[in-house]
Amino acid sequence: MANLTGNPKAFKSTLRKLETTDPKHPDTWNPNYQTLIDNDAYLKQFADEVAGARSGKADLSTRIDELAGSVAGQSEEADNNKVGILLYALQLAGLANLGVQNLRDVAQQQGELLIANRGLVRGCEASKSTTATRNLNFTEGVCFAQGRAFSVRGTDNSASVPSNPSGAAVTVRAYLFQDSNDVWRPAVTPIGSSMPPGAIPMYQLTIPSGNTDATDPYLTNVILTSVRRFEPEFPLMLDSPPNQSVVIRLVNASDYQLIFDVVEAQGAPCGIDAVVASSRATNGFVVSLHSAADNVRVRWKLVRLSN
Repeated sequence: MANLTGNPKAFKSTLRKLETTDPKHPDTWNPNYQTLIDNDAYLKQFADEVAGARSGKADLSTRIDELAGSVAGQSEEADNNKVGILLYALQLAGLANLGVQNLRDVAQQQGELLIANRGLVRGCEASKSTTATRNLNFTEGVCFAQGRAFSVRGTDNSASVPSNPSGAAVTVRAYLFQDSNDVWRPAVTPIGSSMPPGAIPMYQLTIPSGNTDATDPYLTNVILTSVRRFEPEFPLMLDSPPNQSVVIRLVNASDYQLIFDVVEAQGAPCGIDAVVASSRATNGFVVSLHSAADNVRVRWKLVRLSN
């Protein structure tokens, strides 16, 4: 693999701004990379000069004090010239460090994200039981997860809603989970708990304060709000593709380039064209998944060399 070599004699204060219409080819990137490495070599040369100017001292301040003492008998103009040279070298060294840090931390950022893709094809409607206290019934339906569809049996009195003896309303979730026999079943989270990994959310339940078996055995005052995500055409088409937000270090504009690499996906195939940046901002972007796959792990790289 060929390397780019920096020229310490060349320094440029500008870079060509990359456009979205530029071809994705090394010939597009390499001229800018060459300018950056030339600048780094130029600034590194000055940084080395600063390091040499210390002459083994712990820092430049100590060296300057030593020089000031040794030239006390010289003219004020000579003293000022020497100090000016050292200060200029310090300024260039600071610019070199700032340039390297900006290139590493802002102009080129990277990370990894995980996109879950689960929901319902149809059914799984909840209702309050009239035959068992604080229980929910669910109609039959079809859910999707792990890149495939699963049948869900209709069940009565299959999910118990917790009591809330406290003085404030609380919120819990009704969800589907896959048991040890690979059967998808409904359940409700305990108060203060989250859904287990891999679960499919279905309803948000608002339980009023003081709502217990004694005060509300058949959940009359409990509010059920559907949060079901339906994809009737799964796996052929997704009406509401899942999104994942990514926070980035602040850049000057949102016209940066994003490069994605699908590391792994569960179930259905997931090509790189299924991962789309649906929106961009200077402090982050949103990725949409247009695939039936679940648990899609994506590595991303952000590039904005003109930042």
